[in-house]
Amino acid sequence: MAAIKKQKPLPLPENSETREKIMTLGEHLEELRQRLIYSILVVFSFMIVTLYFGSEIHSILISPYRNVLGPDAHFFQIQLMAPFLIYLKTSLLLSVLVALPILLYILWGFIVPAVDQKTERWGKFIILFSTLLFWSGLALCWFTVFEGFLRVFLVVLRPEGIDPYLPIDEYYDLFFNLHLVFGASFQLPIVLILLGRLGVLSSKFLFFRWRESVLIIAVISAVLSPGPDVFSMMMLLLPLTFLFFLSAIIMMLMEKAD
Repeated sequence: MAAIKKQKPLPLPENSETREKIMTLGEHLEELRQRLIYSILVVFSFMIVTLYFGSEIHSILISPYRNVLGPDAHFFQIQLMAPFLIYLKTSLLLSVLVALPILLYILWGFIVPAVDQKTERWGKFIILFSTLLFWSGLALCWFTVFEGFLRVFLVVLRPEGIDPYLPIDEYYDLFFNLHLVFGASFQLPIVLILLGRLGVLSSKFLFFRWRESVLIIAVISAVLSPGPDVFSMMMLLLPLTFLFFLSAIIMMLMEKAD
């Protein structure tokens, strides 16, 4: 009887750390659970630090308010637990922002086994690039926009006879919402580059339709800008326009490399 010829095992995909075995669904879920736990522990560790320095952080975050209304400017407390909740919210948001690249890297490690080596390298680059863009948007809002926004609405447009002081929870809601808008807006290159890699957009299309694209960016900037004046809109329009053309150039280079 002829010997049965043994078949060679199918080659596994050439991706990262787990090339030696294919994980089952239960193993995938267990790894996801562990990575979520690691992420929570990272955020919790940063929260301990931010809560310890809560008073110092509070003094820094309210400095634009006092720069506008004077060093003796105060807040109103309307809700009983507002200061306590603000400390927790501020600690949580700051911890997530500081730990953002670590959290993204932990979650990216869950996706890596399903992609090839080239996609893995691009993923790490996108994580770093996205984090830098997000922090750049926060920095722009902090150093150039937020204080001007407060000045416009608390000083320039305030009618006589109205107390300009804000409730403490309203100030912090305004502070975080405005900064997160700028941080999220600066993710424009990530969105355009990903659409380019998926074949939805091309650098040729972006360069050909740049006028319409800038007009759309101007409309978005007018809606999201913190003040009614042209200066506030330009503070968002100019960097987003620059990021749009930077994205088109990066897409063009990537297309040539392919």
